[in-house]
Amino acid sequence: MSDHQITREERYTISTLRKQGDGVAQIADYLARHRSSIYREVNRNHCNDGHYRPSKADTRTATRRSISRRNQQFTDHDFALVEYYLHQDWSPEQISGHLKRTGELSIRHETIYQRIWSDKADGGDLYRHLRGSQKRRRKRYGAYDSRGR
Repeated sequence: MSDHQITREERYTISTLRKQGDGVAQIADYLARHRSSIYREVNRNHCNDGHYRPSKADTRTATRRSISRRNQQFTDHDFALVEYYLHQDWSPEQISGHLKRTGELSIRHETIYQRIWSDKADGGDLYRHLRGSQKRRRKRYGAYDSRGR
C-alpha cells in the first residue's frame, strides 16, 4: 500500500473505473491503495451532481493545498508590524489578538515566539522586550531534592 498523495494519473484511473461500475474496494486494489484513501478522494472532490471529475479533483486539491495554514508564509512587512508592537513591550498574545481584531494579520502567538527565539539565536535583542525576560532567576538549592530528608 502506498502512503503518498494521489496523483493526477490515479485520479483519471479512479474516474475511468468508476464509470465502468467498479466499486471503491476494487479501485483501491487496482491502485494498491487503501480503500479509505479512495473513499476520501472521491468524497472530497466529487462535483455537485455526484460525479467524480479528475480535472476538477486536481484543481480542488491544489486550491486546498495553497490555502492551507501550513503553506502560509509571513512576509518581512508582517514581521516588521509584529516587531513594532514588540518594541512597544506588548506581549506576543496581545499582538496576536490585536492584529486579528483589527483584521491586519492573523498570526499565532507561538509563531511570534518562534520568531523571537530565532532572532535571539541570530544575535538579535527582540527577546529583551518580553515581559519575563528582565527577571533574573534565582537557583533554589535543595528545593527539588526531597531525597534523604
